[in-house]
Amino acid sequence: MGILGNIFGNAKLGIQISNQVVGTLLKDKELFIYPVVMAILSFLVLVVFFVVFVLFGGLIFGPLSLVVMLVFYYLITTFIATYFLFAMYIAFTSFVQGKKIGMVAALLQAQAYLPLIIEWALFYTVLITVVKLLESQFKGLIGQIINFAIGIGLFLGTTFAVPIIFEEKIGPLDAMKRSATFIINNIGKTFSGIIYFDVISLVIKVIGVLFILSALFMGFLNITHTNITLGGFTILGHTSLFEIAAIFVIGIAIYVIGALFNYVTLHIYYLVVYDYVKNGKVPKGLDETLIRSSISHGGVPGPTTKPGKPGKGGKGGKGQDQGAFGGLFQSGGGDSPDLNTFVK
Repeated sequence: MGILGNIFGNAKLGIQISNQVVGTLLKDKELFIYPVVMAILSFLVLVVFFVVFVLFGGLIFGPLSLVVMLVFYYLITTFIATYFLFAMYIAFTSFVQGKKIGMVAALLQAQAYLPLIIEWALFYTVLITVVKLLESQFKGLIGQIINFAIGIGLFLGTTFAVPIIFEEKIGPLDAMKRSATFIINNIGKTFSGIIYFDVISLVIKVIGVLFILSALFMGFLNITHTNITLGGFTILGHTSLFEIAAIFVIGIAIYVIGALFNYVTLHIYYLVVYDYVKNGKVPKGLDETLIRSSISHGGVPGPTTKPGKPGKGGKGGKGQDQGAFGGLFQSGGGDSPDLNTFVK
């Protein structure tokens, strides 16, 4: 019973932290726009690549050009996704400092990270390409075991890699090592929150899918002029196209909301949790006592330390890089440093 009590207690704490993260994010709903713009840009890139490479390059250079297209497309979309994720992190850290900025300002400030973003995009594209080639070489049970092991390795190495690069300003390999170490040291208590976000997102998506399937089913009844009675409720086979289209659009919208919720909450959760473990600080609006009881501070090796700089309130530095949140959420002690103090 004691083991079960610890398991459920840890899960409850993770869920409470997750609820606090959601509550903080809902105060700045503009953060949910970043993945929308990112997805639109990625789709436009796909259209351009399809027209240029598939319709023209494929005819001239043959199948090899399609492979090159996929790799190059993945590189560009990875760069776009990483760049917007960094901008979202900057917007979030600015918001919790009381210095809310718009998307344009966040995107401009993300330029300071451009070399790191390009390095990660190149590294991740090569990594995924190699992984896909390896997976294609193994078949049967052994192949499934190897692919599963590769998947676990990718999960450990990449889940926290981007927030680590954002905070530590280190290369991809070092970031992946720290990501794996972080997850192994903290998986027991922090991942109930991640599962919580996934479950909520899944529920929202399922509701959206049900709306979409209902619209398609009503469209089928409309075409076949069929009426169906279920539990005293009659589904008419002559529902107007406008009503069917409205239900379909609502379903799509609900599904997209579920996807956006999952993307934003998880990535901000990664940043908050990693920063707390590294620096012992949490954003305003989150209960530090609650997080402290569920996450072991210091569960990841820190970067090469740097001498701290005296703050405006007369405080000396703490002899380490405080990261995106470190030193920004404590009360008193002078003014909070400007965002540019950690965008180098």
